[in-house]
Amino acid sequence: MLVEPPSEEDETTYLLKSETNKKHLLKALENLEKGNLIFVNLNEYEKVAFESQTYKIEED
Repeated sequence: MLVEPPSEEDETTYLLKSETNKKHLLKALENLEKGNLIFVNLNEYEKVAFESQTYKIEED
């Protein structure tokens, strides 16, 4: 079994390696500084996501 040693690199450093991610993160910081925030009620999101799922019950 191959086990890689833990990386010392944090998530931000990893994301900044990609130009697209870097632009997105910098835009998010700019919006934060300007107070342009969108609040999301995760409880409502989970409720909608759960209710939108369909389940198929298979009988033997």
